[in-house]
Amino acid sequence: MTLRLSEHGLSRRTLLGGAAALSLASVLPAPFAWAQPLSAGPVMVGAIKVTPLFDGLYPLPLDIVPDAASPAGHELMKKMGAPAAGPIPIPVNAFAVEKAGRLVLIDSGTGAAGGADLGKAAGALAHAGLDRAKVEAIILTHLHVDHAGGAIGADGKAVFPNAELVVQHEEIEFWMDDGIRSRAPQGMDGFFGAARAVLAAYPKRVRAVTGAVELWPGLTAVPEPGHTPGHMGVMIADGVDSLIMWADIMHVGAMQFPHPDWSVLYDVNRTQAAETRARMLDRLTVERTPVMGSHLADRGVIERDGTGYHMVPVPA
Repeated sequence: MTLRLSEHGLSRRTLLGGAAALSLASVLPAPFAWAQPLSAGPVMVGAIKVTPLFDGLYPLPLDIVPDAASPAGHELMKKMGAPAAGPIPIPVNAFAVEKAGRLVLIDSGTGAAGGADLGKAAGALAHAGLDRAKVEAIILTHLHVDHAGGAIGADGKAVFPNAELVVQHEEIEFWMDDGIRSRAPQGMDGFFGAARAVLAAYPKRVRAVTGAVELWPGLTAVPEPGHTPGHMGVMIADGVDSLIMWADIMHVGAMQFPHPDWSVLYDVNRTQAAETRARMLDRLTVERTPVMGSHLADRGVIERDGTGYHMVPVPA
């Protein structure tokens, strides 16, 4: 397994701390719709209600998108109205899914690890009138801390007393492998520690799944390897209605829709991530399934646009 993160000495602090210490108010232009909380709001997929839980804005350092250091990247930064030297503020979303009085989450946000600009998913859940004690499962698309960190508190204990964690088996194996951890540079160790802390907080309440299996009634796993080995999206379907939450297929839509071959340094295997992204984009242009994402600011359908793609927002 190629540890692409290790080539650049990225640490957990780099992921959540160093960039988050920037004042977003001082770097964001107005308006900056591409960096806003998911504007789509709750949506019904048949009888299933999906509510975005905005966790906050993460100021992505520009060098995390290596291809952005190019004329095309500079032009896109200018078009977005983003600062020429970065950062690129991107939304972080989790999702609450309700059906027939039952409640699950897709991801949990960053929790206490996110600093002042993140960790808002728990408040969004309460604001939606949803009780964390009634959450019966947290479907973790992968074990990066901005997706799994909200499952535990600052004390390392489980935040959701009655929930199980649902994770791809390959994802668990990767982060729990002492051999991989020992070969990874020191800067990677925090990623392993964070993933293990989440899993340890839910003893006997971790359900490992493999492949494109049903995760919960109406929710099916969509394997999307590359960002991490067990990275997955979630297909939500009821009757003729469907919606896919594709997790971290892309981080900066304004750059990666027109340039789907551009990967980020947070991808464990950047080549595989780009291949998975291209395959998913091609699939969705045909299927026309609406998309939500962990780092998208809207919900929409995917269409081709020259050599790239764009997303057309759809109403609730």
